[in-house]
Amino acid sequence: MIELFFSQILNGLAIGQVYALIALGFSLVFGVSNLINFAQGALFMLGAFFAFTGVVWLGWPLPVAAVVSVLLVSGLGVLLERLALRPLANGPFIAPVLSTLAISIVIDQLAEIIWSPEGQSFPVPFPEYTFYFGRAYITTTDILIFVFGLLAAAALTWFLKASWMGRTLRATAQDRDAAAQLGVRTSNVRQLAFGLAGALGALSGILVALYFKSVFPAMGLPFGLKGFAAALLGGLTSIPGAVLGGLTLGVVETLSSAYLGEGFRDLAAFSLLLVFLLFRPQGMLGDRRLDALGGAGGASGAMPSTSLLASASSQRSAHRVFDLPPWGFLVVGAVLALLPFVVSSSYILQAVVYAMVFALLAGSVTLVSGSLGILAIGHAAFYGVGAYTVAVMSYTYGLPTELALPAAIALGAVVGAVASLPLYKLSGHTAALGTLAIGQIGFLVFMTWMPVTRGPMGFLNIPAPTFELLGGLRLSDIGHKFWLVALVVALCLFLAQRLLNSEMGRTWRSIREDRLAAHAAGVPVRRYLMMGFAVSGAMAGAAGGLFAYVQNVITPDSFNVQASLLMLTMAVLGGLGNLTGAAVAGFVLTIIPEVLREFSEWRMIVYGVILLMALRWRPHGLLGAR
Repeated sequence: MIELFFSQILNGLAIGQVYALIALGFSLVFGVSNLINFAQGALFMLGAFFAFTGVVWLGWPLPVAAVVSVLLVSGLGVLLERLALRPLANGPFIAPVLSTLAISIVIDQLAEIIWSPEGQSFPVPFPEYTFYFGRAYITTTDILIFVFGLLAAAALTWFLKASWMGRTLRATAQDRDAAAQLGVRTSNVRQLAFGLAGALGALSGILVALYFKSVFPAMGLPFGLKGFAAALLGGLTSIPGAVLGGLTLGVVETLSSAYLGEGFRDLAAFSLLLVFLLFRPQGMLGDRRLDALGGAGGASGAMPSTSLLASASSQRSAHRVFDLPPWGFLVVGAVLALLPFVVSSSYILQAVVYAMVFALLAGSVTLVSGSLGILAIGHAAFYGVGAYTVAVMSYTYGLPTELALPAAIALGAVVGAVASLPLYKLSGHTAALGTLAIGQIGFLVFMTWMPVTRGPMGFLNIPAPTFELLGGLRLSDIGHKFWLVALVVALCLFLAQRLLNSEMGRTWRSIREDRLAAHAAGVPVRRYLMMGFAVSGAMAGAAGGLFAYVQNVITPDSFNVQASLLMLTMAVLGGLGNLTGAAVAGFVLTIIPEVLREFSEWRMIVYGVILLMALRWRPHGLLGAR
């Protein structure tokens, strides 16, 4: 037993070193630009695939392919800062964060088109040996990963402390304005940070490819999320903390996998992250000021916010907001309800039904991300709660819709309110990462709670909506389900808009703009945050319940982090805090792929490009942020 423990410790240190390298990239970028770089996972994936291309397609030796890969990805990191982030320097603080998200979406989808979505074998060019210490063991690949990771961390530490460029990077992290007054070209320093982050991402991608002996386009997101977690565990602004956080995360994962089961590997990791966010949000080696790489300035100052008043520029231009009155949603719902009388195609009706569901989902996200000011990266968990509630009650217990659908809405509200509790003391980056942890925990619960959710299999053949109070009325075809969806979505959006226009909505926006000032004015912030998350969770629960009835099949993959990012994209494009904009964006972005099915593989690229263009030329959303 003790041999198994030590073997898992050794394996955990090896994979933890990879997490540490990814976390170092996050820490560098955060220190200089006060930005969480969502594209870091995509750069990690590109590093692995560039090396794969050199070794397999071009026949290069692995060391040559690795060096070329690191240089290419480092250059892409510099290009990312120059073309996608610098133009947003004077925009809202949230714009650069969302820009890196859009870039990540585009890169991931392009990788699937270029290299195929399927995993491919990565050749290991050296014989692999296993060394035993009693019954504990370690492989040559583990040793290689650990040594290279340690050397990279040591080299980065030396560079930051001993070189002129490293000192300018640290000075910029401490106080960008003061560094600029002393003659430091801070824009070049930002490019240096992104270039170094790209190099670290590429190196870690190559090491992971050697560890698992395979590469696949979707590898960037899960390892990018682990890099987030490792950076936050150690301290977002601490280089030694990033290394310690990565090693800790790797050991916790391998021990959980060995003693609890493989399905609990990620669940333990994100649960640990949530615990740290609750009790030590600054991380193991960070401090409460979130100082940038040890500086007192806290990087560039304010934390990214969805506030309309928060901008990197002192000149804030007014923007026009297009917003429906509450009764407008009822009118739109009534008009859409006429569609089954005009259109007989079940395909078109189904596409519009899904569009209405995502309109409601985008509205639920904009309530949290726009009105409450907390960037929601894990909202698919609430969506999944609603879907699984309907599936369990209707499939497992045979209960009618008048019980199952309200239960989905109520349980979504309860889960949303409970999820808000750990976010009460968090703001900016830590609050966003808190929503990410909650979303991942929800997804992993759907995957592992076999007696209730049936694990990866999910539910097949979910019964059609049936109303016992209406004499056993059964909505079996898509036309009848269409009316149910139109009614529920219109009512939910109507009630949500009433709330946003009321004193409660104004209080939510006051908390978004300045939580401390709201406290000082006597606003019970915790209570209003709970109510906001409860309303948002209820809307997402309703959307999930409708999705289960329409789809007839649900699996955990429908509620992963990609789904959360898609909902956030819709909310941003419509205009954060603007319920009408979110609903329109959700509706349109769901319909477009159905209209252009022949180009379905380009769908996410189109989403990413639209988001980038909107952030550049319409940062407050197509219909205006509210």
